[in-house]
Amino acid sequence: MSKPTNWYAQRYVERYSFAVIPIKPKSKLPVENDWGNRAFTDPDKAAKHWEDNPTLNIGLALGPSQMCSLDIDCMDSFRLIAEEFGIDLDAELSKVPTIQGADKGMRCMFRVPAQPGVMNYQKISWPGKGDPTGDIHKQMMRDAAKAKAEGNTEREAELRANAKQFSAYTVLELRVSNEGKQRYDVLPPSCHPDTLKPYRWTVQPPKTLAEWPEPPPWLMAIWNAWDSFKPQLVDACPWIPKAAPQVPKAPKQPAQQGSAITAFNDAHDLRLVLEQYGYTRKGKSRYLSPHSTTNLPGVVLFPDEDRCFIHHASDPLCSDDTGKPVNPFDLYVEYEHGGDVSKAVKAAAELLGLTRERKEKPKLEPETTAPAQDEPGQDQGKPNMPFRCLGVDEGTYYYLPRSTQQVTAISAAGHSNKSNLLQLARLEWWESYFSSKNGADWTQGASHLFEVSAKVGTFDAGKVRGRGAWFDAGKSVLHLGDRLLVDGLEVQIPDFDTKFIYEKKPPLEGLMPEGHLDESQALLLHKITGMLNWGKPINSTLLAGWIVLAPICGAMNWRPHVWLTGQRGTGKTWLVDNIIAPALGDSSLTVQSNSTEAGIRQRLKQDARPVIFDEAEGESQHARQRMQAVLELARQASSDGVAEIAKGTAGGKALSFKVRSMFMMGSINVGLAQAADKSRFTVLTLTKAPQGIEGRKQFEDLESFVNNTLSKEYCAGLRARTYHLIPVIRKNAKVFAKAAAEHIGNQRAGDQLGALLAGTWSLGSSEVVTHAEAIEYVSGQDWGMDNDENMDSDETMLTHHILSTKLEIEIMGGMRRNRTIAEVLEKLSARVTGSAEVSDFEYQEEDGKKALARVGIRYVDGMLVVSESHPRLKEMLKDTPWGGGWADIIGRIPGAIKVHVYRFAGVRTRAIKVPIGEIL
Repeated sequence: MSKPTNWYAQRYVERYSFAVIPIKPKSKLPVENDWGNRAFTDPDKAAKHWEDNPTLNIGLALGPSQMCSLDIDCMDSFRLIAEEFGIDLDAELSKVPTIQGADKGMRCMFRVPAQPGVMNYQKISWPGKGDPTGDIHKQMMRDAAKAKAEGNTEREAELRANAKQFSAYTVLELRVSNEGKQRYDVLPPSCHPDTLKPYRWTVQPPKTLAEWPEPPPWLMAIWNAWDSFKPQLVDACPWIPKAAPQVPKAPKQPAQQGSAITAFNDAHDLRLVLEQYGYTRKGKSRYLSPHSTTNLPGVVLFPDEDRCFIHHASDPLCSDDTGKPVNPFDLYVEYEHGGDVSKAVKAAAELLGLTRERKEKPKLEPETTAPAQDEPGQDQGKPNMPFRCLGVDEGTYYYLPRSTQQVTAISAAGHSNKSNLLQLARLEWWESYFSSKNGADWTQGASHLFEVSAKVGTFDAGKVRGRGAWFDAGKSVLHLGDRLLVDGLEVQIPDFDTKFIYEKKPPLEGLMPEGHLDESQALLLHKITGMLNWGKPINSTLLAGWIVLAPICGAMNWRPHVWLTGQRGTGKTWLVDNIIAPALGDSSLTVQSNSTEAGIRQRLKQDARPVIFDEAEGESQHARQRMQAVLELARQASSDGVAEIAKGTAGGKALSFKVRSMFMMGSINVGLAQAADKSRFTVLTLTKAPQGIEGRKQFEDLESFVNNTLSKEYCAGLRARTYHLIPVIRKNAKVFAKAAAEHIGNQRAGDQLGALLAGTWSLGSSEVVTHAEAIEYVSGQDWGMDNDENMDSDETMLTHHILSTKLEIEIMGGMRRNRTIAEVLEKLSARVTGSAEVSDFEYQEEDGKKALARVGIRYVDGMLVVSESHPRLKEMLKDTPWGGGWADIIGRIPGAIKVHVYRFAGVRTRAIKVPIGEIL
């Protein structure tokens, strides 16, 4: 049940020190004209006022509350702006307390920064889509004014009504109290005057004002430099005609200088030059300066893409300072010659062969040696080759340029486009080693690339590695995004001698290890997990092992998954937020509820990162199908085997990939149906704490210990210890897997538990465990898993599903009774098994047999006969993992016999017989 407005009013003032004002019912207008001086800042008085006036809406006085807001009036239009600027809008909005009022928009609420810069009220409007120039609207309004003057009020009203569809509309407002003006925003649970629905928080506010977020850097950059960004925000409207930018005339250059600059610009693609000097593409025609700290792309390309305006104040080529657009030569001057134009012109002239004494180019020596076997395509007979040939696959050639350090794919035909080849190396390199009278011989260069790529062989996408921990030829490798740590030593990505392909990615600084914990410190993690309330004590050991292994999941041969479960109130979310997330740091990817397999896969790409999936419930059929796809992804991620996931594409070419993640699912219900999934997930069940004082004391002790232990430095040191012990943990996982398999009698369970135990063992020891030590450790635990393993087989779960299905039994007089198939079989088999007859006299045995036959099941002489294709059985098993071949699975039960044909209530099908004693 929703809370009354007086509860909200008191809460706003008490928790956040807001100044709230009364708003008229179903309106956005304040009750008082002098509302700015009559705001409530006392929580009790605010509660009393709205208790006495419950229909009033409630507003927030922005100035005295030190709040501001981004008011999005049209979300569809704002998304176009976000796409233009390369902003991940959904990710940004998910972090901000957000109010939903009207259906088309929303309002994001922020705390005013301590140093706000220039923050004034601002507004962006776009013209109507049917009237981008505004001419139609203006003409209609002129006609309406004329009709009014003529006294034709009916015609005037018609024209004004029609003009509305062509009028401009507000896209966004930046709202703040400044310039001596007070402003307010309407707060939940006020009633919106248009929709008559209550305002609501779609993203909930934090617990305290101190936790309330300030505007993100990209928004502050727009706000503080509004005059520069406003034209760009308006220009993002796709239906506004784009005029060519006004470009100041360039000063006259001497003949040779002008020709060198012109020739340089003609020979260089602006996009490639920008990327060469560290500018990052965002959106369709924007780039982010490497000097920017706002992550807002302020480099805007002209439509012909030969010049750009740079609006980054931190950029040395900022157009706002010079008023000039920037071309490839300007970038060359700044980044290659420190701003010295004369030197740049001379170098460009020599580079392009415009000098009288053209510099002699070194000749390409015939290639006499094949590429090095351990590093294919790295040298290939060419000195200082600035890229690596990775091979060819179905007419597409793959390269790893030193400049970008990311895999670049070029089709065979694409090699005829020099812009593609310039992605691999600068023009000077091509002209030096593939020279001709007219510059670079691009055909000769492409031919050489084809030859080298053929020697390298077929490109293997499985060798591409992203961020995370890896094990590479006996070395522990930590990929931080922009560099590697190899056995603890920092190495630049292109300098690492390896057969794998490490791609440059955005840096994850949180992965950087800091110090090393000793054994006494590391064991505190196990102590923390032991303070939780578990269904089985061994779960604390298994969780500790998972937390240790998760940051190095890419380096493990077997990646165990866990499913954290427990009824509401057992602390699953608190455990994830306060223990697991801090311990993993930036290494993890956290998703929840409606996340899909494709979304997770695309976020991971080639990264080896653990995945935390909270609220992994499958309440509807659609949700169960979505979760099953996620579980299939986790199943494939478990092993380092050769199997890949293959997805079809619209072009008819299969796309294959590998995922190297460890998954933690969290939910009230455990959605594991197939044995293949159960063997890869260890279920960790939390129970409720004791009631009353004892339970509170237990939680306070846990919370205090966690807060005093899991500091940022401790967690970084824990991960550093794990990175250092990767070779030891890998060996220990095999030893523990063998010991666990011997004890439990199941190799898959041994692999699963062995890896987790190796993680926990590393907390207290940096040595390789012996087989005897592992056996002693494993056998000393109360696993309670022997029966669990038997219960996890597909045949057992299938028969349990069938036996728990309810039947409708018809009895005399047209009456009906509902019983499970198991209950009916118990009644029918009571005499055969020698047990006492089941005391259920509401139906006769013959009635039960008829009900079973109608669903494709019969009981005959101690044997259960199950149809292989009965329509009712198909319906019963629809949407289960066994719906397509239940007979084969039942055939695994000891004593099962195939039957050629059997009759089930008039329906004849193939069937399979199973001894009833193997089922009941």
